[in-house]
Amino acid sequence: MQNKSIIAALDMKSTSPLFISAATGALCALAGLLFEIIGGTIAWTVFRGVQGILLATAVGGFAAFLIRRSTNWPASAVSGTIGAFIASYFTISCMEVYRPGSLEWAVKGGLYGAAWGVPFAVILGPLGLLGRNRKAEQGSGGNG
Repeated sequence: MQNKSIIAALDMKSTSPLFISAATGALCALAGLLFEIIGGTIAWTVFRGVQGILLATAVGGFAAFLIRRSTNWPASAVSGTIGAFIASYFTISCMEVYRPGSLEWAVKGGLYGAAWGVPFAVILGPLGLLGRNRKAEQGSGGNG
């Protein structure tokens, strides 16, 4: 019996495409948030404010792009981008309560940001199924 990777085990036939699209939205939002938290802890002056939000947003969208390109999962760049934007915004806003760049800010602010950003990414995740249907129609060979 051969070993299967996690990606090969989760093919689109055995798992609901709706579930996978919602999960990839959450994964991309968390990737952007994690980038913001690690970067903000290491170099707060670079990752604070608008530039930190934009960096996290770009990472969330890029993560969705990579997932969509490297697998057959329906990842939505819109859900990853918006989820990472909301999560990083709320994480950075916690600097008013906790010392910016501290471990306490990273943990408590990150959880607060994830509590807001991940649900938005999950709700918007099924948008990844729209592009998948268009690709299937284009690949069918019909002219119209």
